[in-house]
Amino acid sequence: MLFGGTNPQFGKALAYLPERATGPIVCCHLWNGRPARDEPVLLAIRTGRGAFKDTFTFTPEGTRHRHPA
Repeated sequence: MLFGGTNPQFGKALAYLPERATGPIVCCHLWNGRPARDEPVLLAIRTGRGAFKDTFTFTPEGTRHRHPA
């Protein structure tokens, strides 16, 4: 399932849903903003049950794009 609009300048999330409703959903957070890239970049993944902080992980590229808190 794809979450997000059709504008390539805005991020999208691609969710993989398991065959069984009891399985975990895997969400891949993709970005292809500025500078434009040939392919979307994987910034983060979220999977599993539990608190957001325990189930969300930035990729190395996603960490480079994070804004300081």
